[in-house]
Amino acid sequence: MLPLFRKMRYKLASDNQFLKYSRYAIGEILLVVIGILIALQINNWNEERKEELEERKILRNLHDEFNENLTNLKFKDSILQTTILNLEVLFTELRSPQTKYKGNSLDSIMSRALNSPTWIPSEYVLKGLENSGNLTKLRNERLKKLLFEWARFYSELDETQQMIETTNSQFIGYVKNNGSLRNVDVHNSTFDYEKSLLVENNEHFLSDPVFENYIDDKLYVLHNAKIQFKEAESRIISILQATR
Repeated sequence: MLPLFRKMRYKLASDNQFLKYSRYAIGEILLVVIGILIALQINNWNEERKEELEERKILRNLHDEFNENLTNLKFKDSILQTTILNLEVLFTELRSPQTKYKGNSLDSIMSRALNSPTWIPSEYVLKGLENSGNLTKLRNERLKKLLFEWARFYSELDETQQMIETTNSQFIGYVKNNGSLRNVDVHNSTFDYEKSLLVENNEHFLSDPVFENYIDDKLYVLHNAKIQFKEAESRIISILQATR
């Protein structure tokens, strides 16, 4: 392209002495302008390519992070379901003269009911995008909306999970103050000790309305968490679809 312009410039400049230099100068200016425009266009293409590659990397990292979070959420949800199930067993056995859960079997159920199934997702990639301002640079508007909504949703879920920790601590406190926590803990595989020699069993819990209230309180919070876990799963799946 440039050699062609040069030939045209020399041909026009050959007419006479005055036009020779003026046309030569104009030709040089045109060549410089065209060169600058071509360089700018190439630079723009390079920048767009860099931005596209960077966005692909961001999407891949987001996808991996939320995929890992989904796996962990499902694991925590299974613990949540088990905890609720065992709390409901205790709930139905209160004051029941026909209860079959006594001694070791009662303590075993209580051991599973004392689980605290809280879920803490990884936010390393998302927080990095927020702090750097790169979150707003994503071209997928739907994805940006999903991520902004996720941050607000998780804030609400986090409040519920704090309540889970509180109700569980209160439940454990009751066992400590009114019976044998040791007899409950022996049913945990990580607790390698024998039963208490000081307290025979915790069967009297089943006739205590305070015990019932602690179970009720914990069940109420866990059922709310169950609903939020399902919503979290739905939101994560939407984000995974948007980051493919």
